[in-house]
Amino acid sequence: MSLDQVPHDRADNDIDLYTEQETYDLVQQLYHQYNCAPLFLDDESVNGHYYGYCKTMLWPLFNYILWSDATDGRIERKQWEIYKRVNQEYADMVLKHYRTGDTVWIHDYHLLLVPAMVREKLPNARIGLFLHSSFPSSEIFRVCPKREEILKGMLGANLVGFQTYANSRHFISNCTRLLGFESTPDGVKWEGHFCQVCTFPIGIDVEDVQARRTSAGVVPKIQAIAEMYQGKRILVARDKLDIVKGVLQKLAAFEKLLNDYPEWRNNVVLIQVTDSQEGGNDKKDIDHKVSEMVARINGTFGSLEFTPVHHYHHQILSDEYYALLSIADVALVTANRDGMSTVSLEYIMCQQENHGPLILSELTGTASSLSSALMVNPWDYRGVARAIHDALVMPPEEKASRHAQLLSHVKKHTASFWAHSFVKALAHTHSLSEQTSYTPLLKPEYLREKYAASKKRLLCFDYDGTLTPICQNPGDAVPSKAMLDALTTLCQDPGNCVWVISGRDEHALDTWLGGVPNLGLSAEHGSFIKFPNTNRWVNIAEDLDMSWKNDVLEIFSYYTERTTGSFIEHKRCALTWHYRLADPEYGAFQAKECQNHLETALAKLPVEVLAGKKNLEVRPKSINKGEIVRRLLVLHEAIFDFAMCCGDDRTDEDMFKALERTTRIQDGRSKFSVMIGPEGNTTGALWHVPTVPHLIECMAAMAQQSAAVMAAKPTNLIATSEAPASTAATAT
Repeated sequence: MSLDQVPHDRADNDIDLYTEQETYDLVQQLYHQYNCAPLFLDDESVNGHYYGYCKTMLWPLFNYILWSDATDGRIERKQWEIYKRVNQEYADMVLKHYRTGDTVWIHDYHLLLVPAMVREKLPNARIGLFLHSSFPSSEIFRVCPKREEILKGMLGANLVGFQTYANSRHFISNCTRLLGFESTPDGVKWEGHFCQVCTFPIGIDVEDVQARRTSAGVVPKIQAIAEMYQGKRILVARDKLDIVKGVLQKLAAFEKLLNDYPEWRNNVVLIQVTDSQEGGNDKKDIDHKVSEMVARINGTFGSLEFTPVHHYHHQILSDEYYALLSIADVALVTANRDGMSTVSLEYIMCQQENHGPLILSELTGTASSLSSALMVNPWDYRGVARAIHDALVMPPEEKASRHAQLLSHVKKHTASFWAHSFVKALAHTHSLSEQTSYTPLLKPEYLREKYAASKKRLLCFDYDGTLTPICQNPGDAVPSKAMLDALTTLCQDPGNCVWVISGRDEHALDTWLGGVPNLGLSAEHGSFIKFPNTNRWVNIAEDLDMSWKNDVLEIFSYYTERTTGSFIEHKRCALTWHYRLADPEYGAFQAKECQNHLETALAKLPVEVLAGKKNLEVRPKSINKGEIVRRLLVLHEAIFDFAMCCGDDRTDEDMFKALERTTRIQDGRSKFSVMIGPEGNTTGALWHVPTVPHLIECMAAMAQQSAAVMAAKPTNLIATSEAPASTAATAT
């Protein structure tokens, strides 16, 4: 059975209606004739995915329509599960056919989870996503219960494309505001992956439209329409009959035209074509309102000889469509919200002889590309009526000039140009990610091998962003059980010297980690130190002049008053200004201003300004984490044959430098400076792991090795890792 032999009652392609042989025949035909691999969905999947979650949840939201019906959530949860399942089926189909070097291009809001699903299995694949619809601002999209899953699904792509700059800006803003991810005007950073975000205005197949508009079937229909409306100026519009296409607003504006410009009565007609749409009560309600308004306008301004509005609510043939676009004096494309509509582009192609003006809503996706059209706000009925009048009386020279500019754009930015531009940008983005000088990924197996071959080890860890994820509220960064178990086992190994060197104060470290035996602690980036199995904190910075804190506090207070959500953290040897709870964009702007202010005001003082993750910290120059690492390397009598320093931000670079420069570890392959974060980050670390769980996995691998060795030794040979006798005296 071939595609054109599919029975009419199977037009919905419900897989349950096909025999096994018919399905096989269709698959073979699609593969050999179109190089396509179909995915057959059963009726439940189609209803739950396309007519369910896509049309009742995503489509309204992407078009700035909030749901008005309150439910208990059971239907939405079921539809979401079906949406996920269908996305996974598409991803599995991609994985089945993928070959190294292939490009994966995913389209529209029906498959927003597919990029991340494919990325999970193919980390180095070239993946692109283009959204043909609008994308809402964060104030709208934040109401979506599954906003995080959807955004993270999209971020699995190397490149996400939108119709307009506004849509791309909204997407980046959503990722920043709702997920807290770092972003630039070019894209979003997430878990070691950079997702490029660009704008690609869509086009049409110019040659195909040219052939259709000049075909033998179009010319007779143009003549028939001209005879039918002889002596009348013709306005043409074609829209789907849904709430965002603005048909009601267009009719209201036309009614306003006939009221405000009586000279056009009996002289202008509006031919409104609306395509039938499946739908529930909402679409029936719109249909009813449109019919009522058409009847009112025709009853008010019409007569036996004249009907101002001709409404055709059905699909029209291709020849009729191109004949209408060719004979029209003006086209009205006045949607309230639109992602991709090619009517305006096709109209421009069909007006190469008449040069009819185009009236275009400034809210449509093509508005930013077609600047020579007459732009209108579809809700401003008086403004739209005035634009129609201006278009009807426009001089031929101006019409020709405007049309020439529009036609030049349409012929240049074709569908082929759009596709090639996207694929070229995707290839460039992917190649840049491969060419960048990356920090290699640390694998637990390799780390455990080197760990097992060593006898005396120094292990230093940062806390926030390293042993625990970064939290919006600093007080929520409680250590996980998995991390504590691994850390405790490492501390029990007599061959290990384990330290946590953090920017936290002494109280926080004592509260969360004070109960771990044999663990050394350093607070406030090295200002305080507490040796293993002791209760005393040593203030290394007690002899330093701290008078600078008053000036810093004054500057921090100034910006705190002006940045809602920011706050100051007072430490004994440092001051930190946090803006993690502030508006992401405004907080980042204020942080840059504050940093510039501090660097100018404190230029001659012995302090430094550190820009951390959503914070600024001012501390003495002579105190840093690297200084603690250097002390530990010197103070211990035994020569370490393995050292590991782990951190996630700029303050940890001092540790990496200290480890790199030390000569007390002869084998460079036993130095493990590890950055927690993306592999492309600028860092002095020799290795990286993407996230905190990955580091904990590495810690667990080392802990398992230690546990195995300790289990094989007699109990009386297992000692604790005490501070050297000379250490406390030297530090003090």
